Amino acid sequence: MTLNKFIENLQRLQAEGHGGKDVYYRHGSSGDCGKLSSAFISDEVDDSCGPFDLEDGEEYVSIYAGN
Repeated sequence: MTLNKFIENLQRLQAEGHGGKDVYYRHGSSGDCGKLSSAFISDEVDDSCGPFDLEDGEEYVSIYAGN
């Protein structure tokens, strides 16, 4: 999903009157969940984070979950 598609989806939810609700993530396979906290641009790819199919130096939007 691109950032533009993600924003469109969020704007639709906001227009439906949900703008004041907290935002949580849910990881599909593990069921882990928690609050989202921030977003930033990154090119970090390592054993613990990042999309693993990117070219070296390719940037993506990373959304941080947790405190």
